[in-house]
Amino acid sequence: MKYKIFSTLAVATVLMSSCHDNWTPGSKEDGEGQLRMEAIDVTNAENVIKRAGVDVSNFIVTVNDSEGKNIKQWKFAEMPEIVTLPVGEGYTIEVISHNQEKAAWDAPYFKGTSEKFNISKNQLTNAGTVTCKLSNIKVSIRFSEDLKKIMEDDCNVTVIANDEGRLEFNATETRSGYFQALEGSSTLIATFSGTIRGNYEEIRKVYTDVEAGQHRIITYSVKGGDPTIPDESGNIDITDGITIDMSTIDETIEGNVAPDEDIIGGDRPGQEEPDQPDVPDNPDDPKDEFFTFETQISLTEVNEAVEGNDYSVNIKSVNPMSNLKVKIESNYLTEDFLGSVGLVPEFDLANLSADLEQTLGDPEGFNFPVGDNVRGQNEVTFNLTPFIPLLNLSPTPNDIHKFHLTVIDDKGNEETVILTFISGVE
Repeated sequence: MKYKIFSTLAVATVLMSSCHDNWTPGSKEDGEGQLRMEAIDVTNAENVIKRAGVDVSNFIVTVNDSEGKNIKQWKFAEMPEIVTLPVGEGYTIEVISHNQEKAAWDAPYFKGTSEKFNISKNQLTNAGTVTCKLSNIKVSIRFSEDLKKIMEDDCNVTVIANDEGRLEFNATETRSGYFQALEGSSTLIATFSGTIRGNYEEIRKVYTDVEAGQHRIITYSVKGGDPTIPDESGNIDITDGITIDMSTIDETIEGNVAPDEDIIGGDRPGQEEPDQPDVPDNPDDPKDEFFTFETQISLTEVNEAVEGNDYSVNIKSVNPMSNLKVKIESNYLTEDFLGSVGLVPEFDLANLSADLEQTLGDPEGFNFPVGDNVRGQNEVTFNLTPFIPLLNLSPTPNDIHKFHLTVIDDKGNEETVILTFISGVE
């Protein structure tokens, strides 16, 4: 079987070379290079939103030239993995979560800008991960339970920022408000108004030096004391001796960590790095680490398909494995092409047809673990190295190929990692 596979590869190579005697790789227009951005990271998102798995696929990615001119723009999920740009210096990538409003409920605005980078002719530039942080102003209004008991329905707090942004918080409001931070407009005004035990009261507080990335927590509560004593904090004097205290906590999101809250992830959809937490004490906990993937190559970045290098992944499973599925995603390694060399784009190494098991498991061919060498095992090595010659047959420079590896154990736990390769690099 070794001879069948590799003789087919040899024929394919000869045919390609004979058909492309005058073909020059990388026949792109002069003065162009390639760019890749890996992921979006949201700094200290756990201080902003408590729910995990926030979708970053709609974040807006813009490539700007050295003069700040918009060259290209996509939603993150739609951004090509390899982008072609004119040769130049001083490019930047700007990422924003959305086009923000002056004021909105539960609408944190995240923004980040890459370091400057250059595009060189026929070279692939990796811009890495763009880190975003909260770039508008978060405001939370809280009322103590004692105060809620004496507030009437007309009580609310009006918050105004950036001269135009305005939100009203009533006693039952649990959402946070987010206000656009404008350069040169650093004032926020909070006004409490309404009826307290039959008396209409109003208190106004002006905050200065308000900046993007801040969280202002304003709390109104009942406070005892002598109402005849002046109070510079702006307490409301109620006729029966009750006062309302207005206290404020100012937090800067960047640098603060709330360990009891979840974190927003940032990889491009379909390229997420698998969660690998510490092994917990309770094996029945759904957050347990059931699988580990040990490898010298990257599971989240593009690997260059260099023949002779080692591209193996050692998979360890707490429970015996039942499946090791492989899915090939490539514009070049189509179903027809793979079929011509006796392969298919999707297969389960633990459950193969007799012909495919012989092809993939041949020690002198691909030498993949198959059948009982996967089923019931707690450790399996998947070595993609024999596949690399197939990738390099692609006539398209900088062609991307993905191998999705899905491991399932006998208890139904499942995890997927993706090996991504670029072939024919110019």
